[in-house]
Amino acid sequence: MAYRIRTTRQQSGLSQAQLATETRLTQQMISKLESGQSRSTSAIFAIARALGVCAEWLWLGGDKTISQPFDHDLARAWQNLSEEQRAEISDHIMSLSTELPSK
Repeated sequence: MAYRIRTTRQQSGLSQAQLATETRLTQQMISKLESGQSRSTSAIFAIARALGVCAEWLWLGGDKTISQPFDHDLARAWQNLSEEQRAEISDHIMSLSTELPSK
């Protein structure tokens, strides 16, 4: 995730400060995400929207061409969740990803 955020931001010609302004995050949070010090899922939708990429791809990798309606519907639903619900869902997704067979 860190690599995808950093390289996509750089390809977009944005500095960390500019991305922070566009996403209403701090430059420190952008830096932590890009260095892998944070995996904040609540920031992913704002970053994906600002960079014009799919949030699912930005977070998990894989297919970069997931349909936009899914992305917007998921973003809207995610924003309606409490921080506690987001953390619970994130933990569940991470546990599922560790159960996937190696390719």
